[in-house]
Amino acid sequence: MAELDNSPRNSIKQLDELTIGQIAAGEVVERPAQVVKELVENSFDAGAKRVRIEIERGGFDRITVIDDGNGIPADELLLAITRHATSKLNNSEDLNYIETKGFRGEALASIGAVSELTVASRISESEGAQISLDNGNVSDIEAAGIAIGTRIDVRNIFSKVPARLSFQRRPSTENAAIVDVGVQLALSEPSAGVLVVADGRTLLDCPPANSTEDRLHDLFGSKSSELVALKISDADSEAPGEEKWSGWISPPGLTRSRPDDIHILVNGRPVSSGPFLQSVRRGYHTRLMVGRHPIGVLKLELPSTEVDVNVHPTKREVRLKNSWRVLERLERCIKYTLSHIATIPESSEGTYLEAAIKQKTPIEINSGSSIGVPEWASAVNDNPKIQTRFSSIRNVVQTPPKIIEKQTSVLTTEQETLPGMDAEPMSPSLSSEERELHRHAIGQSTSPLDEPPPESEIIPELPLMIPLAQLASSYILAEGDDELFIIDQHALHERIRYERLRDQMVSWEGQELVSSLKLSVSASQKAAVVANKAKLIQLGISFDISGDDVEITSIPEVFVGRDGIEDFLQDLFVEISRSPDGKNEFDAVSNLRDHIAFMRSCRGAVKANEKLDIAQMRRLLEDMRTIPNPWACVHGRPTILRLTMNHLDRHFGRHG
Repeated sequence: MAELDNSPRNSIKQLDELTIGQIAAGEVVERPAQVVKELVENSFDAGAKRVRIEIERGGFDRITVIDDGNGIPADELLLAITRHATSKLNNSEDLNYIETKGFRGEALASIGAVSELTVASRISESEGAQISLDNGNVSDIEAAGIAIGTRIDVRNIFSKVPARLSFQRRPSTENAAIVDVGVQLALSEPSAGVLVVADGRTLLDCPPANSTEDRLHDLFGSKSSELVALKISDADSEAPGEEKWSGWISPPGLTRSRPDDIHILVNGRPVSSGPFLQSVRRGYHTRLMVGRHPIGVLKLELPSTEVDVNVHPTKREVRLKNSWRVLERLERCIKYTLSHIATIPESSEGTYLEAAIKQKTPIEINSGSSIGVPEWASAVNDNPKIQTRFSSIRNVVQTPPKIIEKQTSVLTTEQETLPGMDAEPMSPSLSSEERELHRHAIGQSTSPLDEPPPESEIIPELPLMIPLAQLASSYILAEGDDELFIIDQHALHERIRYERLRDQMVSWEGQELVSSLKLSVSASQKAAVVANKAKLIQLGISFDISGDDVEITSIPEVFVGRDGIEDFLQDLFVEISRSPDGKNEFDAVSNLRDHIAFMRSCRGAVKANEKLDIAQMRRLLEDMRTIPNPWACVHGRPTILRLTMNHLDRHFGRHG
């Protein structure tokens, strides 16, 4: 028989306020960047038009947030640093209609539990006052000389909580995270100015803007002019639901290596983009290259009763009542927007090709003269760069690069390869499945001259390209608008065939079945199928109703000899029942068209190591100008490499 545990029992007891505060701080104050977020959100809720953020050593030594908002009356300062005290809620019903960025009433109390906190504030027609909180210990209220607004100082955060401090990141990393927070909040409140100063250096300066478009220019610089406003189709505007998407997205040619430049605002609140990224990628579909991500500022407006912001203490996560509908609407908006723009890739200059010159030991020239390394190869910034997720941010205060002059001969430089070609490949290698598709293409290619003539109009934004030669029987060299194009012939023909085949499958011929196919459906699905009979017949699907079953008598001809017809029909019927009148084309149909066009395009395209004559190359280049996205193949890999004349002149030293 096991021995009984005779250890004394611990009694249940109420924790003291300091312990409660430090526990709560573990959720609310996870790092200095979160402190900044909470304080700036309070500033915006107070009507601030300018917010200044000062940090020292990543915020671990000091965080100061100064605003010109409405301020806090002296007799409410003690309440302001008390847990669960807020001016933004009156009762539990207000949780269903949250429109402010802050509402929990925990921030200041939690911050004061793990730091030295001072809150100084002044309202109009009154004197300023301040109160301090030193790791949970409250001071008396004192007079303070301060302008109208609020100043909050946070010093020595986590100094009394060494376990928490040991898990913090480096100050430089925290500086970057604070800039990220500043960017997100500046996007959410374009009418308010945001200034971030770290250790005496200005990292971010966004003055008050008249519109979100102006704010985009502050954050993304000249690239903001390339962003495209989100469009909504007439059919989608009449779809069920009150949610509405707006904002800006980048064309497929303007991308980043990470998805961090996708910003989501839900009712003006910056939230984590993670749950939305899949919908964004589906919206771009095959227009994005593998490993590349777009830029986007996407704003979702919906009734406050359909979103729960009280999910996580940091308020970065939200829960949507009709999440599937919201995400599908976002995908459709992106697809519709991209269908109305031409896509042009980024120039190779500074992107695909970057000069890579390795220098050896300098050699003195007897004449006493020297040949300096060109600026584009030797420019060095001796001011350490703050690495942020928002790599495209343009800071107002910029330190010009310092040019290091070195005496060297042209004989001392060695070009290892074409600039940047081996250092950072554009795309990963083909997968085993993709290589299998390419193997199937062998011996089955269709000459570009045998393809039907294009029916689409020429896209004027694309230059007229003249074929020059073929390299290694795999790449086409072409000239156009003072640029050299190197084109993957298989990838380009694959894209051309994909777009053409997909357009040819808008409506499908039906193939009668020898024996009908019975599918069990729900009552709502059956009603929706009957209501959409005409649309289904256009897709080659005929049916009869037999009790609770739908008896399929014909299927699309493209499915003859293929598996998966039952799964396709079940998915289609479910989709029809969810949105019987809201779509011109159902996702199940669109996905099937994509799949079939994908398979056929690869197998019929000209292959690598296949000789092409000038006429065939010219036809490929002509057809390229008639498709919406010629810059990436169906696998998402680039079809073309651009070399501008300016880049070539710089490379060969023709620039002074």
